[in-house]
Amino acid sequence: MIGRLKLAVVAIAALIVAPVLTVEAVSAQQEMGRVRVLVPDLFATDGQDRGWGEDVADELRDIINELATHQPIERNDIRDQLRRFDLKMEDLNCISTIQLAPQINAGIAVCANYRVEGDNRTFYDIEFVDAQGSARFPVDGFTVHKDEKEEAAQRIAGAFDELVQTLRLRLFCFDYAQQEDWEASLRNCNDALAKNEADTGARYQLAQTLRQLDRNEEALTNVEMIIEVDPYNEDALNLAGYLATTLNRPEAGREYYSRYLEVNPNADAVRRRIAYDMYQAGDAEGAMLLLEQGIEGEGSPDLLGDLGSYAMEAARQATPEGTQAGGAESLPPEVVALYQKAIDALSRAFEARGDSMEVGIVRNVVSAYAQIGEADNAVSFAEEALGVYGDEPSLLSVYSTALQRLERIDDAVNALARIEAIDPEYPDLYARQANLFIAAGRRDDALPLMHQAVERGADPNRMGQLLFADAYSKGLDTRNPNRNLDYGIAGVEAAKEFDLNAELTAQMDFWHGYGLYLKGVATQEPNTLETARASLPMFERALPLLQAGASYAPTVGINPDQIMDNVRQYMEIQNAIIRRGR
Repeated sequence: MIGRLKLAVVAIAALIVAPVLTVEAVSAQQEMGRVRVLVPDLFATDGQDRGWGEDVADELRDIINELATHQPIERNDIRDQLRRFDLKMEDLNCISTIQLAPQINAGIAVCANYRVEGDNRTFYDIEFVDAQGSARFPVDGFTVHKDEKEEAAQRIAGAFDELVQTLRLRLFCFDYAQQEDWEASLRNCNDALAKNEADTGARYQLAQTLRQLDRNEEALTNVEMIIEVDPYNEDALNLAGYLATTLNRPEAGREYYSRYLEVNPNADAVRRRIAYDMYQAGDAEGAMLLLEQGIEGEGSPDLLGDLGSYAMEAARQATPEGTQAGGAESLPPEVVALYQKAIDALSRAFEARGDSMEVGIVRNVVSAYAQIGEADNAVSFAEEALGVYGDEPSLLSVYSTALQRLERIDDAVNALARIEAIDPEYPDLYARQANLFIAAGRRDDALPLMHQAVERGADPNRMGQLLFADAYSKGLDTRNPNRNLDYGIAGVEAAKEFDLNAELTAQMDFWHGYGLYLKGVATQEPNTLETARASLPMFERALPLLQAGASYAPTVGINPDQIMDNVRQYMEIQNAIIRRGR
């Protein structure tokens, strides 16, 4: 008997080729007619009193046949189908019954076991099973006398009405979700689970619905309930990983995803998809670690490319706010390690794929080198990549930045000039070149480029702001003990050569006048005729400029009337010294 049962399971499993009916299919079946119900003969677990169980099954089929919505598959039809697989009725257990159901177009399968206890028969493990094989609807066990065959059948059939209602609610649970009516789906999923809390299919849909309603904590709780009874439910593990990550529980998310991959251990595509889900949920480092686990030997270029990109993002996420990039000493060691991991993975992917690799990924290598202060390696890698891709504008852009880090300003400017030859419309070319010169203290080289930028459509206000920022930091900021007032004043004068808006014009006038005022104050010491004659024109020039910029002064905490009174006093003093000296 044991050998025959093993054969039965193998035979049925080998023939499961047709798609299993879903709840929707059962509903469609109901619309076309009555749902077919597979009721196999019932056999005692100890093999006793075989005919008794067959009679109960016949009674159960007769009762179901009286329903308007369901009809049993005739016993002879079941036996005919079993002969196709060289099986007999007694070979069927609950598993093989469920496997057989879709082969004979049954929407529901019935499972039940009983044991002989003297004159009594005790039923247990009674279930109605949806043909998709996941939704099980248990029925409480019971005991009857051996003469109560019809009552036994009635007890089993009595749960059928409840089953029909549950299936209806379950169907609505899924249907409303498909229509994206999440509130209706939530209501029906909860109602279906109230009738059958063991229904993992409905519970999974409930979790998905809760996720759509941004109730992720509740969604995760429901998915974890599924995993508790089915530890390797693929869909539940996958969703749990996503939800845990979204809820900022990266360790739990990684655990769920790792268990999911135990079910799908050899699929790079699955691993990449899960890593992408983790990345999208905000756990770039977890995505990176997941891919690392799947890389064997050299690793595929696709996995390496993804791993490097996630490592880059993980490094960015781990960098403390306000940290200046450009040197390993300014970054935490763990951030440097992530950038180095990104460089290693992306470089290996580039070696394998060459110019078939997305240029954005190659740019990331240059950027990663620059972030950790290895500008020489950034330049070398960029030059190697340019040899493969040609003068790719985006690569030349990061190449220019790396050259600037090495203080190779003219080379950096020339790299941007190469972009102009390929794409004259590339944004901010002249402005960037000018900024390179300004940052290097070569303002005179920057000015012609800035005027060219404005001629090509750049915002003149931006040019003025660039010049002012340089002039202020180096010449006008009173907190800078090494400031050069002449440099600051000249920078503001250069900014005013552009057609600035009224607000920026007032700002430039104020700082122009304020710079002259500061220079006059410094020049008038030690109050000699010579210093008075030198400083008086500075104060005279400063006053109308401060008047023009009076609306701006309060924005930097300066009282314009007070500063202008100071200028007038200095003018009176210088005039008095000059008169006395004459």
